[in-house]
Amino acid sequence: MKKSFIALNDALNHIKEVQKNITDLNHKSMNALNDVIFELDIDLPEDSFIALQHQDILSQQLSATNDLIDVITNHLSMEDNQLEEGILAALEVARDKKVAFSGNAFETQYEYI
Repeated sequence: MKKSFIALNDALNHIKEVQKNITDLNHKSMNALNDVIFELDIDLPEDSFIALQHQDILSQQLSATNDLIDVITNHLSMEDNQLEEGILAALEVARDKKVAFSGNAFETQYEYI
């Protein structure tokens, strides 16, 4: 593998590790909030409920990005034409996941975002 591909591989793996840490922290935070909400039997206002849903969307988006990183790093050792085809195919899957996992989170009706 060329040195530049090794450096790219290392950078992508670092990004993946940071995103996994963020996802794990997000899950821990969501679980703690959910526990309090259910233990105290709190009725959330709709915008608070939607904000919690957005936390789940955040985790899904980061997971989809990590899937793309996995595919890219697996293709880095291939020949140039296979590398390009593999990355383009993976990018298309990642874009589809972005749309599928976004729900209505990116609509402008939510002023707090």
